[in-house]
Amino acid sequence: MCSFFLWKGNLQGHHSAKVAWEKVTLTKDQGGLGIKDLLIWNRSCTLRLIWIIFFRKDSVWASWFKEVILNGSLHNYWTIKPSQKYSWLVNKLIKLKTVVFPLIKMRLGNGQSARFWLDNWAPDGCISSLQAPSGSRLGIPLHATIASLNRNGNWHLPPARSEAMLELYTFITTIVLAEEHDYYEWKIQGKFKAKFSTGELYTYLIGEVQDQDWAPVIWFSRSIPRHSFHSWLMILNRCPTKDRMLQWGLQVDSTCLLCNAQSESRNHLYFDCCYSFDLWALIAQRCRIIPRRNWDETVSQMKALPSRKVDRLLTLLSWQAAIYWIWNERNSRMHTNVFRSVDAIFTIIDCQIRNKTQSFRVSNPNLSSAMFQRWIETPASSSSS
Repeated sequence: MCSFFLWKGNLQGHHSAKVAWEKVTLTKDQGGLGIKDLLIWNRSCTLRLIWIIFFRKDSVWASWFKEVILNGSLHNYWTIKPSQKYSWLVNKLIKLKTVVFPLIKMRLGNGQSARFWLDNWAPDGCISSLQAPSGSRLGIPLHATIASLNRNGNWHLPPARSEAMLELYTFITTIVLAEEHDYYEWKIQGKFKAKFSTGELYTYLIGEVQDQDWAPVIWFSRSIPRHSFHSWLMILNRCPTKDRMLQWGLQVDSTCLLCNAQSESRNHLYFDCCYSFDLWALIAQRCRIIPRRNWDETVSQMKALPSRKVDRLLTLLSWQAAIYWIWNERNSRMHTNVFRSVDAIFTIIDCQIRNKTQSFRVSNPNLSSAMFQRWIETPASSSSS
């Protein structure tokens, strides 16, 4: 429903989306739209219930769950299995044990409650894979505690049968049991947390995704939302340009509707096309930059803009406006057979930039005035100015 509404404005239709939902749910820095993945968000909220079971001893519900479902011991959570006698919610919490296991770390004290096979006490987490191929537990019972393997200060362990088991034994010999009790800790991405954060857990479940270096030139403060959204589609090359239509098997004329000279593609429209380049040259003159005819070079130019806020913001606003209105003119010619000149499009952009700079005149008068003066200071070589 969310994806349908995002692309169509309604819940009807069966056309595919321009961008995969997995991409849309990434943060804006990662190249998405920052929309929450509801399945993963729901899982994050559900895992909070498991966190309450382990770390909120004052919770009446957690106490009930421990006594009735886990038979009085939190350690039984790792071995309990779903059952028809349990409610849907209880079974769902049980099924999430593999997801939450790396997050609930057992801190060893006297070792009398920590289970050798079940608890997350080892450096590498779960050690159940260290069992013999036959499934035997190498002479160590399933419910054996860490303390049961230490007698009079000496570790009594069966012979190691693998390199992994040998490394584990080496770690065990460094453990010094104390008088304090064992206890659980909540650990996310290598850091122990005293409180639960749904957002932090959501980020963990999404996994590591590299930030995109072009994100700051698409999403920036005081941008025009529809321009930023369209620029995002273009930088991902997801708009239905004619070269993409041909790849989909559609029979269309590949000629660019703006110049009628070359085949249409995103890279041609921005700004190899003579029509779009003439428009971009007028805008670049106002922004005091050298216009590039290559898409990748233009994006690199935007990323390398100086940090001075007035110049950077004005240039990015103008660049995104050019991307938006060039596509608008292309669609106008394709669908309504209406043609506008470069000067006519520039007049629209000029008015839009003026209006945008004046829109925050009250909230930030200095920036508004500086950007407005910068825009009108050097008139473009056009009769419309």
